[in-house]
Amino acid sequence: MGSLNAPEELRRQLEAVGTTVESERGTFLFRRGDQVSGVFLIAGGTVRLGLEKDARAFPSRCLGPGAVIGLPAALSDSTYSLTAEVVEDARLIFIPRDCLLNLLGETPSLCFHAMNLLSEELVETRQALERVHKVAS
Repeated sequence: MGSLNAPEELRRQLEAVGTTVESERGTFLFRRGDQVSGVFLIAGGTVRLGLEKDARAFPSRCLGPGAVIGLPAALSDSTYSLTAEVVEDARLIFIPRDCLLNLLGETPSLCFHAMNLLSEELVETRQALERVHKVAS
């Protein structure tokens, strides 16, 4: 299981501004290409991030409690680049994009936590692409 886990300080702040959502297995939180609405903090359960059509092109990964998903899209105000599917009934904290941006603007120290999560996601993505490249070679 991948990580993308938020440090405790960021997790507490996201929980304070977010709304709890219960999602059943098989629910799509967002699909690749959807316009960003916000981020999800996984409080319980498991969510798979990946491409819907071709897992060989980009392997999916399962994330559990403490992980933040949707951050790259939320910070860049773009579309989601991956699909997020609940694979084990989950309790999530949804943080709308505007609330996330306000929180980061009001508490600059949290920006470093967000940057660390983005860096972690970038490293994991590069490693996944390298593994796919090795298999294809």
